[in-house]
Amino acid sequence: MEGRRARRSVIAVVAGALVAGGLAIPATATAGSAQTAAPSSATPPTVQWEPCPVRKEAKCGHVAVPLDPADASAGTIAIGFELHTRRDASEPSLGTIVATEGGPGYATTSSATGYLALFHPLLDHRDILFVDNRGTGRSQPVKCTPLQSFNGNYVHRIGLCGKQLGDASDLYGTAFAADDLALVLDALGINKIDLYGDSYGTFFGQTFAVRHPDRLRTLILDSSYPVQDQDPWYRDETRAMVEAVRLACHRSPACASLPGDPVDRIVQVDNVLRAHPLKNAIGYDGDGTRIKVTVDPGAIGLLVASAAYGAPIYRELDGAIRAFLDDHDPFPLIRMVAEAEPPGSAGPVGPYSQGLYVAAICNDYPQLWDINSPVADREAQYDASVQHLRDTDPHGFYPFTIPDWTHSFWTEFRACLEWPVPSHWVPPVPEDAKYPKVPTLVLSGDLDSLTSPEGAHIVASHFPNSTFVSVANMTHVTAVSDFGRCTSVIVDRFVATQSAGDTSCASQYNEVREVEAFPQRLTDAALAPQGTTVQSSFLDRRLATVVSNTVADVLPRWYTNYDGTGVGLRGGRFSYSGSDVVRFKLKELRWTYDVKVSGTLVWDRTTGAITANVTVAGPHTESGTMQLRWRDWDAHAQATVTGTISGRPLALTLPAS
Repeated sequence: MEGRRARRSVIAVVAGALVAGGLAIPATATAGSAQTAAPSSATPPTVQWEPCPVRKEAKCGHVAVPLDPADASAGTIAIGFELHTRRDASEPSLGTIVATEGGPGYATTSSATGYLALFHPLLDHRDILFVDNRGTGRSQPVKCTPLQSFNGNYVHRIGLCGKQLGDASDLYGTAFAADDLALVLDALGINKIDLYGDSYGTFFGQTFAVRHPDRLRTLILDSSYPVQDQDPWYRDETRAMVEAVRLACHRSPACASLPGDPVDRIVQVDNVLRAHPLKNAIGYDGDGTRIKVTVDPGAIGLLVASAAYGAPIYRELDGAIRAFLDDHDPFPLIRMVAEAEPPGSAGPVGPYSQGLYVAAICNDYPQLWDINSPVADREAQYDASVQHLRDTDPHGFYPFTIPDWTHSFWTEFRACLEWPVPSHWVPPVPEDAKYPKVPTLVLSGDLDSLTSPEGAHIVASHFPNSTFVSVANMTHVTAVSDFGRCTSVIVDRFVATQSAGDTSCASQYNEVREVEAFPQRLTDAALAPQGTTVQSSFLDRRLATVVSNTVADVLPRWYTNYDGTGVGLRGGRFSYSGSDVVRFKLKELRWTYDVKVSGTLVWDRTTGAITANVTVAGPHTESGTMQLRWRDWDAHAQATVTGTISGRPLALTLPAS
């Protein structure tokens, strides 16, 4: 949801969370006898109340809804929810906010903490409701155990999951989930809601808006893509990747000052790796575990696509490519591929159901074959679609070739080949869908290629009363974990007033500070600018550059680490604790081979403040202490470095790494 863990996001990408690489990539099936789910019952269903397992102050329960609204004999499914009533009960409620998680497959109740923080300023006088979509979380999660493991033949295991669900295989689409929410609202006596969705939650939000327009007061779509008329090849994503790579480089002085085009460098490294892939390369995954990886054009594609989840890949990719091409140093690139390596399992089925993911996308998302055709015929239809693409748009996946992109871990164009033929297809929205005039806010990070700005503009155009906000230097999902910087304020204001108000702050997020280079030794490092109060030697100025980069290099690792410990680029280890305020311990970390850095680092994610107190052991017995300070949120942030090296005073200011 919040992009806190790139590797967590890759769970939803590589092993099955995203068709064609999108945590929420859109829909419309290609064929089928489209039907509509039955409308809400005239008699509201009843609530079965129960204690909340995590947040005891909330009210939790289930509502039994029809599994198949068109067939009463199919029985019911229990839809779980978590309701937080307003903090100030002395006055009537101003309304109910409903937040919806992405995926599909992620449980909203498992992500409630982030949504409670986002809407905290409003919760004195408003209630907030979290409802898990059918098939995940507290709503009877789909348990396709072999598929949840990510092992074996993925396409075949998706087919086995469909067979396991049997006649219910086409009853987990977004239309059913949207109608379930309406029934839960009926049961709770809630009329209108303010609906917020991010990623796939925006797909759900659009579906709910079309199917139940009278239930909405406002609609907020954060990182959205259109429900209708989506390109089944998702070429808007690769167009967005190209734009984002260039934007990130142009805005970062370290990259902008270089000659050439960073996208051309991606093409160049792809050409080299296509001819000479790095097979069985030794790297370290996000938890510092030594693994073997293959670095080839498909792996580069995975990295470029995964950059949409947050700044770390944009920060390092161009520098790692240049280290490989110019300095014959493959290790920064190997590390990035190893950190993006998919895990062996999607984890517990409650927080994330891979079975629900495929049950939703195989019914709701466009496929490259006729979904009514027998499974045995679909491979040939897919091959024909590939050939048609080669004939009509051979460069459609630039900067990648068609074979490179279709075989990347990121893309899953073939994922649903063995999914059962639907017995009765219920599309998310009808072909002649009418989008309501409800006040709608569409937020889009301009570095988000997962749900592209191009697609988000289409979404905004569907809603007659929409406001589109482009958020500079932001990637996928802009408002959660924003810590009151801008988009979270806009979202809260939109709910409170039905107007986005002044959105100029969305252009003021700091740029991604790209790594200028990955030197292997101190003598290769760039010189920090000379100080004004203390004159420093070339050696000390290079040490300041290396130490600053060593400290900053730990921060992106937090997004890929799960167990609290990790390794440095060229040696050493670190550990950490905390989430909003993260505290690191560094032990002989090496960003270059010949400089070791130990000490402490505190990263306050709520303010952007970064402080480090470290000891340094360099070559030729050079050693000392350094204190580093900078504010991560500042545009073109400057780091102050003070201390002593072998008794020599140090007082420098250099661009933050």
